[in-house]
Amino acid sequence: MIRPIELLLIIAASIFGSAALVDLLLSNLPFLSIQTFALLDAALLTLILFPLIYYLAFAPLKSYIEELTRSEEALQASEAKYCSLVETTDDSIYLVNGNCEYLFMNAKHRARLVFLFDTEYVGRAYGEFHSPEETAVFNEQVTKVFATKKALQHEHRSQRDGHYFLRTLSPVKGPDGDVVAVSVVSKDITNLKKDS
Repeated sequence: MIRPIELLLIIAASIFGSAALVDLLLSNLPFLSIQTFALLDAALLTLILFPLIYYLAFAPLKSYIEELTRSEEALQASEAKYCSLVETTDDSIYLVNGNCEYLFMNAKHRARLVFLFDTEYVGRAYGEFHSPEETAVFNEQVTKVFATKKALQHEHRSQRDGHYFLRTLSPVKGPDGDVVAVSVVSKDITNLKKDS
């Protein structure tokens, strides 16, 4: 992709070179009035500069913009699929920060905790909705994921409804590789426990 400074240099060089060429051509034509010279100068510069600048500068810029548009559309389609997958799954999916404060909940987990809107839970601590014992275990696991930068999985029995869950905590890493949050996928395995 052409950088802005390169684009500016191409345009400046094109104008300078074209103007010098046109002036050389016109200066060899005898008996031109100033008005005719100016008119021919402008016409020839336009004929030379327009295709030159278009093909050297604007065509690559147009291609770059079209590629960005295609990439953005593909990203939006991918995000829509991901959002649909996360929101329609039968598993509870949520995201917490290092202080075990909620950053995100999917529809299933919001329903379990009886939240209708995102604004009701964002920034609120896990411990506000769970017993001190459950909170202590969860906080310890989140701390471990932050420290090791590795996922962990464990079985958990909810004191709220007695259901059994297989909970997977995974690190969410920032651009520098540090863990910035923990994603949690909690799968209800109560029926499996009853069958065994």
